[in-house]
Amino acid sequence: MEKLDSQIIGLITDFGARGQHYVASMKGVILNINPKANIIDIAHNITPFSIIEAAYIIKSTYSLYPKNTLFIIVVDPGVGSSREIILIRTKSGYFFISPNNGILKNVFDSNEILKCIHIKNEQYFNTPVSKTFHGRDIMAPIGAYLSKGINIDKFGSEFPITELIDFPIELKKISDTEIRCTIQYIDEFGNIITNIQGNSVLLEEDAEMAIKTGEQIIRGNFVKFFEEVFVNSLLFIIGSSGFLEISKNQGNIASDLGLKVGDIITIEL
Repeated sequence: MEKLDSQIIGLITDFGARGQHYVASMKGVILNINPKANIIDIAHNITPFSIIEAAYIIKSTYSLYPKNTLFIIVVDPGVGSSREIILIRTKSGYFFISPNNGILKNVFDSNEILKCIHIKNEQYFNTPVSKTFHGRDIMAPIGAYLSKGINIDKFGSEFPITELIDFPIELKKISDTEIRCTIQYIDEFGNIITNIQGNSVLLEEDAEMAIKTGEQIIRGNFVKFFEEVFVNSLLFIIGSSGFLEISKNQGNIASDLGLKVGDIITIEL
C-alpha cells in the first residue's frame, strides 16, 4: 500500500488560452476535495494532441519539483475511447496521472516505474462523468484524493508496465556524421529543440554543423553562447534542458524553415 506524501499538484494540458475555463474547472474539482492542495500550472499551451511536446515538457520540469509531487497530464487525443487512464509512481518518488497514450513511455523507461495503476474506481470520480472531459471528472478528483493521502491501490487495479503504449520518436544515427532526429519543441523565440541529448554526441566549440530538411541544407557553428555569432546567424547550442537546439541569433529559425513539432530532420555533425 502506497500513498502520496505531498499536496503539490502540477497541471499539464493542451487547453490553450481559449481553454482557461477548462483548467479552472479542474482546479475547482481539486480544491473542493482538498482545499489545501497547492496547484501549479506547468504548461497549458502544448500544441493540441502533441504527445511529443507533452513528453518534452515533463522531462524538462518534473525533477525540479520536490519528491512526491503529483503531475496530472491532460493531453488526450483518445478521450472517450477505450484507452486507459493510469497512475504511476516512479522509483525517484514522483506520481503521474495520464492517459495511456505514449506520453509517459517517452519520459521514463520501464525500470524507473515502481508501480502502475489502471484507474477504475468510480467512487472517486466527479459525476456524472463527461465523455469529453476526463481531466475534470477522473484525473482531477483522483489527484485530489491522492494528495489527501488515499493509498494508490484504492483507485484501481495494477496495470502491467509492459502494456503501456509506446509512441516511438525518431532518433537514429545514420552515419558517422549524421543523426536523424525529431523536433520535440519549438519555443516562443523559434528555437528548435531536438531529441538529441547533448551528452550523447561529441561536439567541439566553433565546429561547423548543418541541419538538413527536405532539399534544404543550412550550416552554422556549434557555440556555447548566442553572442558568439552575428545577429541573424544560424547556430547550434546545448539548451538549458540538455538537448541540442538549432537557433538563429535574434531571429526565428523555425519560422524561416517552416518547421513544426514532430518534424524529422537530419543533423550533420
